[in-house]
Amino acid sequence: MALYVSAGKRFRRVLAIAIAVGAVAFFLGWLIGRQQVPSIDERVSQVQTSADRLATGLERLGIEYEQVLAGSDDLDGGVIVPLDDLRSDLQSTMDRAPWLSSAERASALDAIAGVRQAALDGQTLDQFDEVASAAAATVRSMFGLAVAGA
Repeated sequence: MALYVSAGKRFRRVLAIAIAVGAVAFFLGWLIGRQQVPSIDERVSQVQTSADRLATGLERLGIEYEQVLAGSDDLDGGVIVPLDDLRSDLQSTMDRAPWLSSAERASALDAIAGVRQAALDGQTLDQFDEVASAAAATVRSMFGLAVAGA
């Protein structure tokens, strides 16, 4: 003997099942998505780590510049190209830091341009190190990092 189930009742059952499956799928998707997206603190930390690495790279340019002054390395390959790479990396890092103002961005890029100009002008090692250290301090302070030696 077959039981008759009205079309309205079948529709309500199908609708209830569809809503339940949709809710479970949404909840599982939300849980999986939360596990894969880094938190804001993690993203800020990643940007700060990149900025600290860039500032350290600026400070290390003095070693290369010393070799250029000694004649064992060329200016372009030893200082200018790495400095241009650092500038490009800094721009990429600043793009991941939406909290930075355009004035801060310009200040950091100007500081790196100053280091480049100091190398091109053939300044003494002490003068170059001073400019490079100031640029590194600008980068660190801009990203909220402790400035070395402060």
